[in-house]
Amino acid sequence: MRRSNWVAISAILPLLSFVFQPAWIIGLGISMASSKSFDPYFKDSVYTPAFRRKTSVGLLILSILEGITGFGSGPTTSSFVSEITFDLLNRGLSLELHLALIIPLALLFVLHTVSGLGSLLLSKGVKNVVLYRYVIPAIWLVMYLVAVYLDLSYFIP
Repeated sequence: MRRSNWVAISAILPLLSFVFQPAWIIGLGISMASSKSFDPYFKDSVYTPAFRRKTSVGLLILSILEGITGFGSGPTTSSFVSEITFDLLNRGLSLELHLALIIPLALLFVLHTVSGLGSLLLSKGVKNVVLYRYVIPAIWLVMYLVAVYLDLSYFIP
């Protein structure tokens, strides 16, 4: 399996966070274990257009699901969403899914952002390997942990 696919798969794992709360930590561990995927000269790097294409498709799907579940959890629109989904998404399930989709959406968004930043720097001729292997992943990690903290601070008083 390609190394950059492990990073993309780790974005799906936090969907289980409404069943098993520390699932986002496991996803983060899988992402960090594939550190070679942040090497700009590796053929399967996160800085490739193919990886950005994968993350953009994932972002599109998760954003659509986030919007549908957001409307399904609303007090006035929940009956409409329940009706068009044949009662598969009631108000409670929509709310749980809406809250569970935040962490994977944040991970894919941050990965897509740092991937674009890295490929932009590569196209401008920046060849500093330390920047691509350590600084950009550190930025990614900090941005992701801030998103997780903000999401979890909603639930933890």
